[in-house]
Amino acid sequence: MLRDGWNFHGDIAIRLENIASQYYGDIGRPVTKIYDADAIEQGYFVEVMIMLLRDQTGRNNEHEDVDEFVRSCAQYLGVSGNNIPNEIAQELFDRFEELHS
Repeated sequence: MLRDGWNFHGDIAIRLENIASQYYGDIGRPVTKIYDADAIEQGYFVEVMIMLLRDQTGRNNEHEDVDEFVRSCAQYLGVSGNNIPNEIAQELFDRFEELHS
C-alpha cells in the first residue's frame, strides 16, 4: 500500500538518485547523469536500478536473483515513471532496495 501523498519523483526518483550518487561517489546533484532524479522519472528508472545491481555484483552471471529482477522489470525499460502504475513502480523499487542492500 502506498502512503498518502505518494508520488514517483519524491518517493522513488530522489531516493534512487541518492543511492546512485552515493554508490558512484558523486557530490552534489548529478544533473548530467542518467541517475539524476529528473532523468530517472523521465525514463531511466529501470535502467538505473539494473545498472547499480550489475555494477554491485561485478557484472557476472552468477546472480539469479538479479537476473530475475531484470526480467521482472524489463517491460518498463525507457518508460517514464509517470507511465508505470504506482504500485508496480513501488514494488520494483522495494525489490531493488532488497537486492542492493
